[in-house]
Amino acid sequence: MKRWVWAVLGVIIVAAIVFFVEFQQKSKRCKGIIVKLDENAEYPFFNEQDIKDLITLKGVDVIEGMSFSEINLKGLEKRVMKNRLINNCQVFRDLSGNLVVSIEQQRPVGRLISTAAPDKILSASQGGYLTETGEIVPLSGRFAARTVLVSGDFFSKKQNLTSSNGKQLIDFLKALQKNPFWKAQVAEVIVANDSELTLVPQVGQHQIDFGLPIDFEVKFEKLKIFYKNILPLKGWGHYKRVSVKFRNQIVCE
Repeated sequence: MKRWVWAVLGVIIVAAIVFFVEFQQKSKRCKGIIVKLDENAEYPFFNEQDIKDLITLKGVDVIEGMSFSEINLKGLEKRVMKNRLINNCQVFRDLSGNLVVSIEQQRPVGRLISTAAPDKILSASQGGYLTETGEIVPLSGRFAARTVLVSGDFFSKKQNLTSSNGKQLIDFLKALQKNPFWKAQVAEVIVANDSELTLVPQVGQHQIDFGLPIDFEVKFEKLKIFYKNILPLKGWGHYKRVSVKFRNQIVCE
């Protein structure tokens, strides 16, 4: 019986301590705003002041000095997330009385430049980045990400990006982005409505029929054979088109 009573008292004491600490924290006023930028981001789309401008509406909403009981943390997260170049945002208070804003940027894998269909997602003048999550987000006014250009009828319908073919395309672009040689060599990826790819290289007058964005490691190996063994013999201007879309074949025209 005594053990049960002491257990109940222990729970009550712990709950009281938690409540007291929580009440004390909420009664504190915000001393300042600390911004934690995305350390793993390849491209610096934001600096600390950019995020502070987002969280305070460029100084209109003065947060410093406010009681934490009056600050809507979730509302501030939603405010920051309105910038579509931000993939995730967490806003919380630290023990020193600061408001901490931690962000994760979107990861671009391509830059959409145009589409042929009338109901296209973005116009060529607007532009936009294709991200690892299959979203189209606006360009950054601060920094231009060095990614491959992407275009084609595939982007005429947003649902294409969430399809299995869209996910395969994203995987292909991620692999392209991580390979220094192909990232430097491939200038543009044209995606047809049936998801087949045409690659436009930086060097040479030819285009590459890549087929569907599957088995791309094998296809890249065939392209290496083309660049190392065939082009040096025939010359860079000899072929107009090379195809690696068929299994165990390299077709040059």
